[in-house]
Amino acid sequence: MFWPALLLVVIALARIGGGLFVSIHGPTLLTLANNVGSTVGQVSWVFTGRSVGVLAGGIVTGYIMRHVNNMLSFAFNSFLLAAVIVATPWIEALWLLIIVVMAGGIGFGFLDAGMQALILQVWGEKDSRPIISGYHFAIALGAFLAPIIAQPFLSQQGEEGLCPEKPNNFVPTDNISTIAPDIWGTTVKDSTTWYSPIVWAYLICGVFMAVVGIIFLVLFCLKLEKHVRSSQTKVIETREEDKLKDVILLFSLVCVYYFFCVAGETAYNSYIYSVSICSDLQFAPSDGTTINALFWIGFGAGRLGGVVILKYFTPKQVLFVDFVGIIVSMIIVCIFGEQTAEVTWAITFFYSFFQATIYPAGVSWTSQYTNMSGNYIFIFSAGQAIGSMVLLPVGGLLFDIDPFNVMYLVLGCSCANALVFGLMLWEGNRLKRKRALENNQTKCTRSSRL
Repeated sequence: MFWPALLLVVIALARIGGGLFVSIHGPTLLTLANNVGSTVGQVSWVFTGRSVGVLAGGIVTGYIMRHVNNMLSFAFNSFLLAAVIVATPWIEALWLLIIVVMAGGIGFGFLDAGMQALILQVWGEKDSRPIISGYHFAIALGAFLAPIIAQPFLSQQGEEGLCPEKPNNFVPTDNISTIAPDIWGTTVKDSTTWYSPIVWAYLICGVFMAVVGIIFLVLFCLKLEKHVRSSQTKVIETREEDKLKDVILLFSLVCVYYFFCVAGETAYNSYIYSVSICSDLQFAPSDGTTINALFWIGFGAGRLGGVVILKYFTPKQVLFVDFVGIIVSMIIVCIFGEQTAEVTWAITFFYSFFQATIYPAGVSWTSQYTNMSGNYIFIFSAGQAIGSMVLLPVGGLLFDIDPFNVMYLVLGCSCANALVFGLMLWEGNRLKRKRALENNQTKCTRSSRL
C-alpha cells in the first residue's frame, strides 16, 4: 500500500499547484488588467488563452502517456506551469500575456487529464470514484489558498479604480494610475515601485509548483509507477475502448455537459472578486478576497464530502441533488444578491458546495458506460476548455456593461448543464439497451452453433 499511497499524495500536491494556477487569476484580474492597460472585458481573453492551452494539453495526453514515462512528463509540465506562474505578473502586453497563460494551460491540461487517466487505469472505474472526488478536492484546496496568498499583497494597492464605473465615493489611490488602455500594446504604470506587489503572490505559487516538479523527477528515478502497477493488479481497467462511432453521441453530450459545468464554475470563481468590488455591493478588496476564498471553502467541502458520498451513492443520485442545489442557489442570488450582501455571502458557499461534485460525478457516470482511461480521456478536458474559452470572455463583456450580469450567466450555465445531463441519461440508457441486445444475439448465435 505504500507505493499507491505515495502516488496519490504526489498527485494531490500537483493538483493543489494546479488549483493555485487556475485561481490566482481571479483575485488579481483587476491588477493584470492594469498591468497591460486594458479593461476587465479585454483582459478576460486570458481565460480563453488558458482554455485553448488546456484543450491542447488534454488532446495530446493519450499519445504522450503511451510514449513517455508518466512521472517524467508530469515533471516537465509542472516546471512549465511554474515558469508561467512566475512570469505572469511581469507582462505588460495583453497579447503576450495571453500566449504565456496559454502555455500554462497546456501544462495544466496535460496534468489534469494525465493524472486522472492514471487513476482510472490503476484503480478501475468503480474503486476510483472516491479517489477521483478526492483528486478534484485537491484542486479546490489550491484554489482556496490562492486568494489567501494574494490578499496581503492586494491590500498594498487600490483595485477599485479599474471598475467599469467608479463608485461616487471612490478616491483614487497613490499607486494606481488612471491610464487609457492600449489593448494589444504595453503601458507604463505610475507606481510607487517598479513592480506590482502582487508578483510575490505569483512567486509563492510558482515555487510550490517547481517543488512538485522536482518530486516527480525523484519518483521517476525511483520507478514509482512500476511499483504501483505491480501492487494493484486486481482492479486495473481492462475494458476495451469502444469504437468512436458507437459512442460519438455520448461523447458529444459529455463535451457539452462539461462546457456548461466548468464555464459556470469558472465564471463564478474568476469574477466574484471583481463583481463584489465593482457592483452595488462595493466590497473592500479584503472582503473581495475573502468571498473568493469562501467559494473555495464551499467547493473544497463539497469535493471532500464527495469522497464519502460517491462511495455510497450512485453518480446519478449525486448529480440530481447537485443540479437542484446550484439552480436554486443562483435563482436566489440573481433576485436578492446585489441588494443584500448576506445573500451573496451565503449563496457563494452553497453554490460552490453543490457545484463541487458535478465534475467528478460526471467522470464516474461516463466511465460506467465506456472506458475513459485511454485515448478518450481528453473528452472531459475538451468540454471544460471550450466552455471557458467561449463563455469567460462573454462574462468579461457582460461585466463591462454591469458587473452583476456575470451572475445571470452562471444561472444560465447551471440550467443548461442540468438539461444536457438529462440528454446524457437518455443516451446512456440507449447504449445499455443496445449492448444488451447485441450480447443476447451473440449468445443465441453461439447456442445455435452448438
